Amino acid sequence: MRHGWLTIAALFLLVAGLGGWVWWLQHQPQEKSKPALADIDPETVRHITVRHRETEIVFERSDGGWRMRQPYEARVDSYRIEQVLALPKTESQASYPVSGDGLRKFGLEPPRAEVVLEKVPFRFGNQNPIDFRRYVQTADGRVHLIEDTLFHLLTSPPTDWIDTRLLPEGELQELVLPGWHLSRTKTGGWRAEPELAPERLQHWIDEWRLARAIQITPFEGPVPADKAEIRIRSVGREIRFLVLQREPELILLHPERKLRYHFYGRIGHRLLQPPEPASKD
Repeated sequence: MRHGWLTIAALFLLVAGLGGWVWWLQHQPQEKSKPALADIDPETVRHITVRHRETEIVFERSDGGWRMRQPYEARVDSYRIEQVLALPKTESQASYPVSGDGLRKFGLEPPRAEVVLEKVPFRFGNQNPIDFRRYVQTADGRVHLIEDTLFHLLTSPPTDWIDTRLLPEGELQELVLPGWHLSRTKTGGWRAEPELAPERLQHWIDEWRLARAIQITPFEGPVPADKAEIRIRSVGREIRFLVLQREPELILLHPERKLRYHFYGRIGHRLLQPPEPASKD
């Protein structure tokens, strides 16, 4: 009997101790949230400029989403733009009033990279060698330390920002490929010339809808006149590509933008040739 009372007493003390610990945690002073870099609503931003060394990239928001206006005219990867738009809400781990020689010390005169949201600049400097955070100067002149998650994107080449999808905006209506013509019917289906089984044709259309280049690179020099052409038409828009190379990788050239779209060889084969019928096994 005595052993049972001792057990109950021990359990009571344990519960009381846990309760006291929880009460103590709840009454500790809460750490204040760190301030954001700037008070900017991302939804109000319609123009973004990114500068790095001699490169200037200009983006503009339109009804169809974000597009690059300089140095290329192209649809851009929305995820990358979202990363930039999140910059004003980034937490400042520490901030300092800095001017003169201090700006050069922190790599901010001149800056290593710069982002301008509408007319509000964010100037990126060196990385702190102790905690590897990045120095950023805001429009009020203060220098902040932030987590270094954006600098690598700001210093990437313009082609890295471009959307790697081949198809233009809008519902796909027609594909003219070397030796093939695929087009929508009045009933919303697809037909192929030469004729192709419906299952294979739909599979082929799906390959194009999902096609993404593994890399986009600039093209210099005159546009070749002897290459096979691809024409893609969607509602209200038509674009064309030239087949620069088929093996070991497929390379398509957008002649107006002077951009090359690179695809793995097996993917390139599936884009230019109708898929084999599914095995009955």
